[in-house]
Amino acid sequence: MQTPVQTIASARARMMGEFGRAGVESPALTAELLIGFALGWNRERVLAHPERGLAPETTEILDALAARRVRGEPLQYLTGEREFYGRPFRVTPDVLIPRPETEILVEEAIGRMRSLGRPGLRYADVGTGSGCIALSVACEFPESSGYGVDRSFAALRVAAENGVRLGAAGRVVWVAADLLECFPERGCLDFILSNPPYVPSGDYNDLPREVREYEPRPALIGGEDGLDVHRRLIPAAAARLVPGGELLLEVGRGQAGAVGRLMEEAGLRPGAAVRDLQGIARVVIARRPGRRTHG
Repeated sequence: MQTPVQTIASARARMMGEFGRAGVESPALTAELLIGFALGWNRERVLAHPERGLAPETTEILDALAARRVRGEPLQYLTGEREFYGRPFRVTPDVLIPRPETEILVEEAIGRMRSLGRPGLRYADVGTGSGCIALSVACEFPESSGYGVDRSFAALRVAAENGVRLGAAGRVVWVAADLLECFPERGCLDFILSNPPYVPSGDYNDLPREVREYEPRPALIGGEDGLDVHRRLIPAAAARLVPGGELLLEVGRGQAGAVGRLMEEAGLRPGAAVRDLQGIARVVIARRPGRRTHG
């Protein structure tokens, strides 16, 4: 007796049930995206053809993907992609999955660059990971010159691949280094951007399982109070910003005040923090005193 051929509709219903029982967020959306990934279709096409039969090998792929998602593996690692600032970025377990909060930092950086109204601005994205910050700026402000810095060679490979995919390979230089040690200790950068690790070590076990067990720990944990990297990065940035240059840092809940004080101690002038939709101070911006010079 032949096994009945599964359709998109029956596979969707079965996967939704599995995901619902396992407590997976958005079970219908997750099922649709995984079916689309397995077929090479977008979600709209999946929804438009529920009667389409699935080959046995496709069903096997979906079974394996569903099992991994039920175990907690993030959807973005299963599909290898995450949208950020309106563009698709490749992601692997070597890099942090980009979050919507980080788009606030990108939005602020792009707005400040455009307000200056001149080409050739130089910026560095420290701890670049997937390259989502550096490449988003490069795509929106193509006349700038960017550097994506990371200690992880594996992360830099992902970032470089994203640069090629987005047509911005020549606009960002990828550098393997610790923070800003690759730049001279003088004013050489107009903007320094970073989403550094800021989760306090004591909060690590409270993170969602799919974050705790699958995303790279060094990209998350920032020491006892979450600010170990900030303490090293801020004075290094102050030494490398041009007069009038700006440092933009993402921070966690309740950290903006402490980060602002660290900026002041380094000789920078912090402004008001930028808040997210929940009212959490999410990006702290500081300026090096002095006036910018052109050239």
